[in-house]
Amino acid sequence: MTGFQRACALGAVLWLLTHGPLVALLGIADSRAPGLSLLAVVVVCAVTAVLLRPLRGGPLTLSRRDAWAAALVVPLSGLAVMPFLDAESWRTYANWWPGAGQVVVAALVVRRRPFAALAAELGGAAVIAGCVLADGRDSGAAPDLVTILALNQPATLWLPAALGIRAVFDRTSREVARYAADTGTSVAERAAADARAASARSRRADLELTVVPLLERVARGAPAGPTAAWPELARRARGLERQLRDDLGARAVLDAPLRAAVRGARSRASTVEVVDDRRHPDRGELAAAVRPVLAGVLGACRGASVTARLDPEGRLATLAVEGTPSEVAEVAGALRAAARATGVHVDVDLEPGSLWAELSAPPPDGSSQASKPWTAR
Repeated sequence: MTGFQRACALGAVLWLLTHGPLVALLGIADSRAPGLSLLAVVVVCAVTAVLLRPLRGGPLTLSRRDAWAAALVVPLSGLAVMPFLDAESWRTYANWWPGAGQVVVAALVVRRRPFAALAAELGGAAVIAGCVLADGRDSGAAPDLVTILALNQPATLWLPAALGIRAVFDRTSREVARYAADTGTSVAERAAADARAASARSRRADLELTVVPLLERVARGAPAGPTAAWPELARRARGLERQLRDDLGARAVLDAPLRAAVRGARSRASTVEVVDDRRHPDRGELAAAVRPVLAGVLGACRGASVTARLDPEGRLATLAVEGTPSEVAEVAGALRAAARATGVHVDVDLEPGSLWAELSAPPPDGSSQASKPWTAR
């Protein structure tokens, strides 16, 4: 229970006690049916306690049947009290129900049953008007409209106030929800901007450490210089070109061990391409699962052509290998061993000289799919 809920609960209890049991006991001598008046007090208090359950953490929703049953308590309590009082006692403590029943009305409004609350007030007003008009007809006096209005004063105050507070709460909830959504969007945009800036800084640092020194060396060189330096520069340029392509295509996938495996395979005359098509590269479950498998496959390559691609949804990674039948068979064996070691599920289509495989991360609970990591077609 929050502090606001405790304050509302305390206010409701104090109002109900001072306008229900206490005043009913003080005016019990004025009633011609004291037992009926006390029974009405008990019913009003019980219904109010049920309606105030949200203040103790209960649900705010209220069924239509329960709402109309609670609304009926207000006019029924009036019928249990007012007809058994003399006209002189209507403005005394003995006629306690118009004030005590307003907690029921307010609770109905807060629990989004305004029509039931309005019906409760109209029923109470009908009881008051009926009793006052009946007394005037018996005494032969003119209708006492002042008394009717005075006895309906709690209803004219509580119902509009409850509706106004409910409207303020609803508007506040909408504003808070919109503010939370705007804050979430702002945080996401800021995180994305920070990620882009960090990526740009990282790429710039890589270029300054690798490409810029090479370009400066080329710029300082001359055709008349030592011819032995040019093949070395060309080899380094090709290596950096491949590294830049890897970073553009799959920077979020390539970690240090996988980069080393890619360089090793290329040094053995293999053609390697890794492409990351995921829409959300920050969700790295698939990448983390397939990295050791790709490293194992690349370690078995001796000139084969390897293409690895992560699908846009981030659920599958495809692997295509082309080479001699013996080399492809060796790659298939390495793929099978890596799948068993990591639990990655691999669906393989193997032909002489070619291999096609789909890799998916093991389920979080480590169940059925991980128990059979290798499926051949």
